[in-house]
Amino acid sequence: MPRFRRALLVTSSIKFRLAALFCVVTLVLAALAALALYHHQRGIMINRLRTRATALAANLAVNAAPALIAGDQMQLSVLVATAMQNPGVLSAAIVDHQGVVRMHSNIREIGRRLERAAAPATDPAAQAHLRPTEPIIFNGKGVGTVVLDIDASDLAAGLWKLRIGLLLGFLMVTTGVCLLFVRLIDRFLRPLDTLVQAAGRVGRGELSVRVPEVGGREIRNLARSFNRMTAGLSAAKARIEQGYLEAVMTLAATVEVKDPYTRGHCDRVAYYSEQVARQMGLDDAFCSELRLAGALHDLGKVGVAHEILCKPGPLDPDEFAEMARHPMIAWKILEPAKFLASVREIILVHHERYDGSGYPNRLKGDQISLAGRILSLADAYDSMTSDRPYRRRLGHQQALAIIKEGKGRQFDPEVTEAFLATAAAMGEPPTATSRSREAC
Repeated sequence: MPRFRRALLVTSSIKFRLAALFCVVTLVLAALAALALYHHQRGIMINRLRTRATALAANLAVNAAPALIAGDQMQLSVLVATAMQNPGVLSAAIVDHQGVVRMHSNIREIGRRLERAAAPATDPAAQAHLRPTEPIIFNGKGVGTVVLDIDASDLAAGLWKLRIGLLLGFLMVTTGVCLLFVRLIDRFLRPLDTLVQAAGRVGRGELSVRVPEVGGREIRNLARSFNRMTAGLSAAKARIEQGYLEAVMTLAATVEVKDPYTRGHCDRVAYYSEQVARQMGLDDAFCSELRLAGALHDLGKVGVAHEILCKPGPLDPDEFAEMARHPMIAWKILEPAKFLASVREIILVHHERYDGSGYPNRLKGDQISLAGRILSLADAYDSMTSDRPYRRRLGHQQALAIIKEGKGRQFDPEVTEAFLATAAAMGEPPTATSRSREAC
């Protein structure tokens, strides 16, 4: 079925229809030209044969007149024998005015009546022979007739070769012209194909698509309009995405209003995450995406009860289960924003642990994205070095010791080494002014 659909799409295209039209016109014109040429050449070949045959008959008639009047059988015999020496002459006969054969190349025919001696010759190509007749004139009176049978088999062979040659020429010419038409049509319609493909990509959301403004004037105008349209759509999409992102950032900011201990936490996590990524040699696009994920990683806490966020003591199992929902809440909040798809995937895994003991999906090792592993460590570090409702913040070196201890269990070893190198370069962080409740 897919092959049938592809074939249907091809046959319904403008390119196919134009090529088919030109090829059909070419075939018809070439066939008419070949047929006309065949009939012209056939006529020339038949006329040439008839002219030669008529000339032989006329020559024999002129020479036979005196001998026929004199009844000189010997001379008539010599004349017939001489005529038979010409290539292609099958038989020769000299007939008197009463239709009696006076001399014939076949002696058994002498004395018989030749009833149809003066009958017009039929198509030599069809009969394989030609029978020209020529009256014998003596002193202005018809005294007899010369009848020849000329072999026309060479004519039939020549016409067969002519047909084969014309057929091969027809096939070569039509094939060449059709291929030329196909290439020309493809060249002329290629900008249109490009536009169609670009429109399909735009339909799939690729608004950065632009097409070259080449081809005929109409095609260039169409391409120019298309580029303006996609540029406008791209700008509109950028405005919508920026507006959505600002709305999400505003929503994330409400977490700080809801929980006074979270002010500044997301900004610091975004900063630490970006520094680790750059320490690992990751590109700007990766760092930008990770920085945004860090800024939004606690967005889901907007759906967690204030009492749980600010509880001064340890969380009971039900409360912890409620707190553990916040990555999934953020993932669902960001679901409509397709341009944030990779960011929401990072946020979803930022509480997974390298040994598989994290949440919400208990992923382990490389099942957790690299960005998620970096964000997880940065989040844990800032949580440990920030005041919490039920304990004071840990010192920088104490937090680094805990991170070293968690290497290979809670944290990715490679990310841990990069973080330690980054922390050594950054030195002791400033006293946290924000407070956070993070279940590390």
